[in-house]
Amino acid sequence: MEALRLIKTARHALAEARHVPDVLAEARQAALLTEAVGARLAESEDDDLTGLGRQLSEAGAHATVCLGRSVATDAPVRAGRVGPFAELGELATVLEALEELLGEVGETLVVLACGADTESLYWTCIDGVDAVSECRDVTARLREAADRGGGAESERAGHGAPLLVVRLDPPGAGGSRGKEWAPDYRVPGAAGASEVSVSAG
Repeated sequence: MEALRLIKTARHALAEARHVPDVLAEARQAALLTEAVGARLAESEDDDLTGLGRQLSEAGAHATVCLGRSVATDAPVRAGRVGPFAELGELATVLEALEELLGEVGETLVVLACGADTESLYWTCIDGVDAVSECRDVTARLREAADRGGGAESERAGHGAPLLVVRLDPPGAGGSRGKEWAPDYRVPGAAGASEVSVSAG
C-alpha cells in the first residue's frame, strides 16, 4: 500500500476514535507510520534526505515508545496497518500529509491531557505531544530539503512552528517528576478524557 493511503487511513481512524484507549492506539499507529516513512527515506540516495530520514525514523520510534507506556498499552494496537510500503509515492505530498497527521495527533493528545483524570494518562499525553512535535519538526525539515531549489520553501513558512499556548497542569497540584508546571500548548478546544474527536478535514 502507498504511504499516502496509509496516512489518510490513519487520519480518518484518529478522527473516528471516541474513547481514550482508541485515541492513544491511533496516536501510536501514527508514530509507527512516521517511523516507517523515515526508515524508507533513510534508504534514499540523497544525502540530505538520508540523514533527515534517519532522524525521522528515530523520532517516530521514540514517539512510539512514549505512547506505548501506561494506559496506552491497554488499547489493542491494530497490527498489519503499518508495514513495508509497496511505494512511497510523491515525496512532497506524502510529507505534507504526514505533517498534517502529526499536527492532528498533537492536538488530540493535548485535549486528552486537558481532561486527564490520572497523572499516568496526563504524562503519557504530554510526553507524546513532545515526541510528536519533534516528529513534525523533522518532517518540516524534510519538506524543505525536498523542495530546495523548487521555490516552494516560502509557502511552507511556519509549518515547523510549535504546535500550540494553554497552561496545562497534571491532575492534583504539583504533578510528578518534580515539575512545577507542565509545558505550554495551545489547543483550539477541549473535551473530556472519555471522548475525543478531531476533524480529519
